[in-house]
Amino acid sequence: MRRMIGGALAGVLALAACGTADESETPSGDTGGTKTVKLQLQWFVQAQFAGYIAAAEKGFYREQGLDVQILEGGVDIVPQTVLAQGQADFAIAWVPKALASREQGAAITEIAQVFQRSGTYQVSFADSGIKAPADLKGKKVGNWGFGNEFELFAAMTKAGLDPGKDVTLVQQQFDMQALLRRDIDAAQAMSYNEYAQLLEAKNPKTGALYTRPTSRSSTGTTSAPRCSRTRCGPTARSCRTPPSRTRRLSSSPAR
Repeated sequence: MRRMIGGALAGVLALAACGTADESETPSGDTGGTKTVKLQLQWFVQAQFAGYIAAAEKGFYREQGLDVQILEGGVDIVPQTVLAQGQADFAIAWVPKALASREQGAAITEIAQVFQRSGTYQVSFADSGIKAPADLKGKKVGNWGFGNEFELFAAMTKAGLDPGKDVTLVQQQFDMQALLRRDIDAAQAMSYNEYAQLLEAKNPKTGALYTRPTSRSSTGTTSAPRCSRTRCGPTARSCRTPPSRTRRLSSSPAR
């Protein structure tokens, strides 16, 4: 079985441990007592992989007897496929993608989960009236595809919607431009990437940044938002917006 790391944040200790968990398997190579292994990233080198990169740079892996070669991902690279084909010893991918690959016969297994909750958001402006998955009915819903749609589809299905009939699915680029132009009513965004892009964008009507309101009224309720977010479950089984964790964007000036 090939080994999969679920999620995409710093799993330094998990990677070091899983590299020695199954001594019966032969890694990519052996250099002076140090085992050479290849780690396939699920996207281009960026901050979400900082833990893995820092561990390699600081020699943490080598202290555990591992020479970790980090392989950059990209649009046309499917980590779990690279892993299943033996071109890497470890790979990083979202749990739903790994499960789908297993269902298709890929001999891979998850050995670490570094996200407690999914980092996939579905974001919409508050004036669109979308507060929960059920509110997506009749809307133009953006998604990236490539396996990123599994959580979104599961959330809509749980809410009683048919993704193929009740919404208009739009192939979304890997940015937030379609949402900012109001070409779509809801867009996919990662907590550590595209969602930040929204917070760095300006409302063309006011010239002010879209922000998450932090002020509270005397009753303790959060001020009116301009953009809301739903978070989908890490195993593609649920989608929810916990009041204590919901992030919203406002057209008021940044504070």
